[in-house]
Amino acid sequence: MTHINVGRPENHRRDLVIVVVLLILSWSLAGLDSSQALGLTRVLRGSVLKPFLAADAAYERRAALAARAERLETEIDQLYVQLLGATDLERENRELREQLSLPERRPGSHVVAELVPGRPSIGDSHNFLLRSLSLAGAQVPTGVSVPDGLVGVLRSISGTTGLGEFWTHPDFRVSVRSATGGATGIVRAFVGDDGETLMLVEGVPYQARMAEGAILETAGLGGVFPSGIRVGTVLRESASRSGWSHSYLVEPAVQPGAVRAVAAWNRGAMQEPPPSLDSPAIPDSGAVQEEVPVDRP
Repeated sequence: MTHINVGRPENHRRDLVIVVVLLILSWSLAGLDSSQALGLTRVLRGSVLKPFLAADAAYERRAALAARAERLETEIDQLYVQLLGATDLERENRELREQLSLPERRPGSHVVAELVPGRPSIGDSHNFLLRSLSLAGAQVPTGVSVPDGLVGVLRSISGTTGLGEFWTHPDFRVSVRSATGGATGIVRAFVGDDGETLMLVEGVPYQARMAEGAILETAGLGGVFPSGIRVGTVLRESASRSGWSHSYLVEPAVQPGAVRAVAAWNRGAMQEPPPSLDSPAIPDSGAVQEEVPVDRP
């Protein structure tokens, strides 16, 4: 024989009371104006919902820390591989310089700093602030980069803070070369027809072309940037040509808004740099193009 458990009468009365109370509360809340609803929300968040909100925030922080730890682990692996290759190159370079009786190479060092982007009231900011206890001894102007590529240039230092400009600054210039060493030019910021900020490499000699997908690196001319920092990837040739040279659109390796920890190059007590081609104020790009060395095919 099948038995149906219909529950106790007092349980039915309790459920009915709960339903009636919920209906009354929903009807009352529906009649509240915006200010009253906001006040009630604050009360609930600070009392009944507080432990649940705290648990949710703790879970989000834990998930963010786990993702950051995974990214750092990947970067450490990549840096280890690069360090192994750099160690072999450094040893070979030292041996060759000894055989040629050349002085010891002094590449300088890097200062790790926190980058704080500017906050303009109108438009995008092209400036940033660096904060680090080790900035006091650095010489300016000097390059700022991350492992992925070029970020900008540090212009001035005051104590433990420094002021710099992203590569998107209208006056920013840097001398570049293709990774294969076949062509050189000067890179500046370029805003496309769709409003996207790209790079434009100008002054590439007519006989030295750049293929699509070619990687551009800093050439190290002028002493502001060390050589070998990735700048971007060639997209296509620009429609406009100036004289006997080519211009190419370049996809930047680093977007300014995507970095927070950077490295500023500290060339230390190295020799005084020659007049810089890497730096912001170049009034006549045509005059600079004539001075850029070219590896002729």
